[in-house]
Amino acid sequence: MDDAENQAAFEAGKRWFLIHDRRRYWNRCLILFFLCGLGLYILQRYLYKWVLLNSADHIGAVIILTLVIVSLGGVLEAYWAIKHMEVLTRENRPLTASAAFLMEAAYGSYRYQSYYKKQIHNAAVGLARAGRYVQALKLADDRWNSVQEKKLMQLLHSNLRQVCFLGLGREEEAETEFAHQKQLVKNYPKLKKMGEAVLLSTEIRKAFIDQKFGQAEAYVNVYCDRYPDAYHRIPLMPIQMIVYEQADEIEKAKNICGNLLSYSPENIAVREAMRYGACTYVESPDFLKDKNGLVCRIVITGVLGIYTVLFGNDMLMGTHHWGPSETRAYEETDAGKLISQTNDTEKAENETTETELPESEQEQDFPASASQEPGFEMDLPEDWNGLAARKEFEGGCSYHQKKSYDLMGDGVLFYIQAYSDCSYVNLPDYEIWGYDGPCVYVMSQPTDVTFYTEDSAIREEYHKMQGEISQIRDTFRIQSDTAKYDGYEFVFPNSSYSLLQEPDLWNLSASQLRIARNEIYARHGRLFADEELQRYFNQCSWYEGTIAPEDFKENVLNETERFNIRLIQKQQQKME
Repeated sequence: MDDAENQAAFEAGKRWFLIHDRRRYWNRCLILFFLCGLGLYILQRYLYKWVLLNSADHIGAVIILTLVIVSLGGVLEAYWAIKHMEVLTRENRPLTASAAFLMEAAYGSYRYQSYYKKQIHNAAVGLARAGRYVQALKLADDRWNSVQEKKLMQLLHSNLRQVCFLGLGREEEAETEFAHQKQLVKNYPKLKKMGEAVLLSTEIRKAFIDQKFGQAEAYVNVYCDRYPDAYHRIPLMPIQMIVYEQADEIEKAKNICGNLLSYSPENIAVREAMRYGACTYVESPDFLKDKNGLVCRIVITGVLGIYTVLFGNDMLMGTHHWGPSETRAYEETDAGKLISQTNDTEKAENETTETELPESEQEQDFPASASQEPGFEMDLPEDWNGLAARKEFEGGCSYHQKKSYDLMGDGVLFYIQAYSDCSYVNLPDYEIWGYDGPCVYVMSQPTDVTFYTEDSAIREEYHKMQGEISQIRDTFRIQSDTAKYDGYEFVFPNSSYSLLQEPDLWNLSASQLRIARNEIYARHGRLFADEELQRYFNQCSWYEGTIAPEDFKENVLNETERFNIRLIQKQQQKME
């Protein structure tokens, strides 16, 4: 509260929190009224028959309606959380956001300490983006329990401290935090997606500080392609602007500066750019409005009103009289209905069994689920009919020996999974069966015993089926005209389309790293002065070397390829 700008931001953040907090409680009240009314109706119309008359006719309706209302409440809570974050992400007002998150930490209705920590972290991020590094560090470290915190929060906390240290010129401490982040990403692969953004932004800052402007520009281009939103780009725009100035690309620098000056001067990056021009930021007219949320609340209120009109009279006037005579009528009527429904159901199940089971046993082509883009298909050996079971999961499927699967839920023979990154190299045992652009289809086998071991016939059948997997590979086809099946000749078939990560390289030998780097050049027809490399690529069916090393132009490489080459070179240097 040391100046008028801070006071204005605090008041705006306070209004932001209070408005959204009122909306949150309004949402909860609507859901609560809805649940109470629906609960009374269900009690009268369904639960009475279910509990007192032992009728299960409407138990499905009870469960479905309950899940719908609970899910609606969860959706509204998630929507509130997203809207509350927009002051930092969409509006890009870090001081206002810091005040709003502090209000939520102090007065919000939460049950878990982790939620409190998240709000405090967001407030500290706001202070850091406003250039208040000392305050941001103090706030971020408040009640911080180090290794006891969740791994994702550890990564974000370390990155925040590093940004603050860099802003304060404490480079040694910043380097320590960077090393900690890399170790976290290495030890916990689940952090890979978030860690990619964190580590790449740090690499950009390091390259800029070391005045490696060409490297910084390449990193920035990759970063902006992956994260085009203003929330991620604003802190890097000053670096991008200076890099363009150093490269004498003045127009690009002016465009970056003009774009940066259209955001709130609460950002330190915007205030620094104001040396080159006037800030043109204007507060959004809908800054404190929530049209989508208003529509949602109107719809819920309307549904509640219709519900009251349709069913309120029925409940209040008491059309159902729960006396002994009506109870007997329910027993007689529903008993006949239950018998009829049971017979119909059993008949339908028998018909399904007779018509569908033979068809599934004769089926040999197993297309991928609709979630696969593109899909794939393959033919199983004829003697696998009735012996194999298929189980789908996100991104692929697994095939099991049916007898083991029925007995113990396992019996995995092999997996087929599509990867759009390069993390498959960390699998203990895999084969690349095909690829299409960035999408690589990998077959992997289990590394431990999965079949039912107590029956020798099942054991022999499993080993026989496992020995026939190579036959299936010959029939594997990706449903795309551009698909290729020479992926086994590459270390990374998709390294021209997908960014590599450091963990993808840790398990590769020096020889594999060398091939992985040079196969990117080989795709573009480059010849090699090194005879060993040239002999290796001459054996590859896809290789067509026509360009002498001295005639090869680096500009034929795309940004992804350049980034991957640099990353592989770094790993090679570490191994040396």
